[in-house]
Amino acid sequence: MIIDLSKLFYNQTDSISINEEVEIPKDYYQNNEDIKEVSKVSVFGDIYENGENFTLDLNIKCNLTLICSISLKDVNYPLDINIEENISENGENIEEFDKIINNSIDLLPIIWQNILVEVPMKVVSPDIEEKNIYGDGWKFVTTEEEEKEIDPRLSKLKDFLSE
Repeated sequence: MIIDLSKLFYNQTDSISINEEVEIPKDYYQNNEDIKEVSKVSVFGDIYENGENFTLDLNIKCNLTLICSISLKDVNYPLDINIEENISENGENIEEFDKIINNSIDLLPIIWQNILVEVPMKVVSPDIEEKNIYGDGWKFVTTEEEEKEIDPRLSKLKDFLSE
């Protein structure tokens, strides 16, 4: 998603409006263990001049398909991110992908970086909350169940303390 900034450089306009849908290439997230799929990303906002720099003010909306930490099922995770980032023509004190080259800037790496920051470390499917999870020799215990359950080896202590 390359945006031409020539109109801002030559003061032909105060801002450049962006309202596009972008598809994130699969090679961006195919090696990521948490992200299974990224829907089309809706990007809208403005780029405007801010002194010697340019300010990028965007809103990003998309849906991520993440993997449930417990059941490994797919979980739909909607994102709605607001970005305000400074970009510079000379490239001082900014990231490599924020550089303006030939009066244009590629917004895809900036968008992807901000999506990655918003991905949670752990996602649990909503239907997992309702079901008891158990397997061969194990079961999922919530904190309430853990407090109710008394270790059978310590049940004799209960009688001892009541006397």
